[in-house]
Amino acid sequence: MKRLIGTLALVAGLGCGGGSSGGGGGEPSNQALTGKVGGKPWTFQTAESDSFLSDDKTFWVDAYAASFTPCTNAGPFDSDRLILTLPKTVGTHQLSLSLNETFYVAATSDNLVATSGTIVIDSITGTTIAGSVKFAYNADNSVDGAFEASICP
Repeated sequence: MKRLIGTLALVAGLGCGGGSSGGGGGEPSNQALTGKVGGKPWTFQTAESDSFLSDDKTFWVDAYAASFTPCTNAGPFDSDRLILTLPKTVGTHQLSLSLNETFYVAATSDNLVATSGTIVIDSITGTTIAGSVKFAYNADNSVDGAFEASICP
């Protein structure tokens, strides 16, 4: 019975869409962040932090395949995107159950949580965070490459 309860708690804690790592390990590429979200090609354009959802250890960052002025609430909320949890420390960080990344698939409103992969934070200034990521949920949801996100007030 304890095993069943523990398994149910783990599944419930992973959120909508389950919680699969789907691989995604290894060092991220220094090329532009690209991949697939919801089975469709996805290429990074703009990313911005959310100060309300960030905490003392991580930035909550929404990354889009659309270009717009960051920190103006102009992000296309009805589009596929990545919800990145980025540590506030420079270095290499491995994904886990407690440090994970999410693919948001707009067509189905699914949040697919990747729990294995790598985040490299190269620099953090007062206005930007730059680095690279490599992670996957499955073959239809995987990304690899470099990004720069605006840190919004």
